[in-house]
Amino acid sequence: MKLKFLLALILGVSIFSCLSAQSIDSIYYYDLYGKPVKPSIANVISVSRKEDSGWLRMDYFTYSKKIKQVGHYLDHDFKIKNGDFTSYYENDQLHEVASYKNNLGMGLAESYYPNGMISDSCKLTNNIPTGNCSVWYPDGSIKQIFQMDSLGNGSGVIVGYFPNGVVSFKGKVLKGMRKTGAWTYYHENGNKASILKFPTIDETTLNQAPELKLDTLEGARYDSLIEYSSAICFNEDGVEQAGCEIKNSLPQFKGGIQKWVDYLANKLYGVADQFVKENRTITYITYFTVNTDGKVQEAIISNKIMPVLDRTILNVFIGANRWTSAIHNNRKIPFMHSQAIKLSPISASDESPPYPVGSYSKPVISTQLIAIPSGRGVSSNPLNKNQYQ
Repeated sequence: MKLKFLLALILGVSIFSCLSAQSIDSIYYYDLYGKPVKPSIANVISVSRKEDSGWLRMDYFTYSKKIKQVGHYLDHDFKIKNGDFTSYYENDQLHEVASYKNNLGMGLAESYYPNGMISDSCKLTNNIPTGNCSVWYPDGSIKQIFQMDSLGNGSGVIVGYFPNGVVSFKGKVLKGMRKTGAWTYYHENGNKASILKFPTIDETTLNQAPELKLDTLEGARYDSLIEYSSAICFNEDGVEQAGCEIKNSLPQFKGGIQKWVDYLANKLYGVADQFVKENRTITYITYFTVNTDGKVQEAIISNKIMPVLDRTILNVFIGANRWTSAIHNNRKIPFMHSQAIKLSPISASDESPPYPVGSYSKPVISTQLIAIPSGRGVSSNPLNKNQYQ
C-alpha cells in the first residue's frame, strides 16, 4: 500500500510539474464520478488554485495524465460553478463546453459524443433552454428540437425523433418549462402510442419559481410540480387500449444487473493479463445504445489504450443482445447507457482458485452502469412521475 501511495504521489508531481508550487492550493483524488477516494485507486487527480473571483480547478486522468476538465468555482468545496467549463474524454475528444453563473447554466452550451459527433447545442438562460436548441444521435441524425422563446422564460415547443426520422413525441411548455395541453407520443412505426394531457397553467403558477427536475428518458428539465391529469394509450397499430397505465423503465439486461455483471466478467476475465503490465488497473468507459429491439445498436469507447484491447471491449458490448428496451409512455424507445469497467490482472487480486460464479467480478473486473439523459440537461433529482420506475 505504501508503494501504491508513493506511485500516486510521483504521478501527481509529474502531472503538475508545470505549475509553480505557490499556485497550487490543494490536490484531491476522485473516481470517475467525482467521489473522493484514496490516491492509490484514484481515476482522477484534481488540483485547485485560488483566483480573485473564486477557485480554478483542473482535473486530470491518472492513467493517461491528460486533462479531464477545467472549470471555475465560487467556493473551495467546488459546489458552486461560476465561469467557463471545458471537459474532455480520455481519447482527447471534446466532451462539454459550458458557462455558469452561481451554478446556473448561462450562454451557449455544447456537448459531444466520444466519437467526435456533436450531441447537443443550446443557449441557456438560468439553466433554461433559450431560442432554438438541437440534440443529435451519435450518427448525426436529429434527436430533438427545442423551439423556445428568446428571453429564457422557458416557453416553447419540443419535438423528439426516432433514429429513422419518425416523430417520437411533441408537446408545448409554458413559462418555467411547464408542460401544458396534450403531449403526444408515437411508436417507432409512426402510430400514436399515448396522449398525456396536462392542465391549463394559471397566472399564479406561472409567476412562481419552477422546481426543475430532469426527465432522464426525454432528456430535458421540466417543472416537476406539473403532472399529467389523464392519459390515453394506443397499441402499435394505433388502436386505443382500455385501462391505460403509464409505466416507464430504462433498458434492462435479462436476468438483472448481476447477470449483466456476470456476462462482462465471463467475457473479460483474464483479458487484462494479456495487455496490462505491472499490476496496473485500466478503466474503460463505453457508451452503448439499446434499440427498440433490445439489441445493442452501437458502442463507443471514450478512451484509447491499444487497438486490440479497444476492439475487444467494443465487441463485448456489440454482442450483448439480451436486453429489454426502454419503455417510455407506452412505447419502446432507444436509450443510451454508459458503462465503466475497471480491468486488473488476475495476479493483482487477492483471489485464489476456484472462483465461485460471480465472485471474481469485483476484484478483477468492477463495473458501474450509468444512464445517459437522451438530450440537453445533466442533473440529479429526476422526475418521480412520468419518469421511470
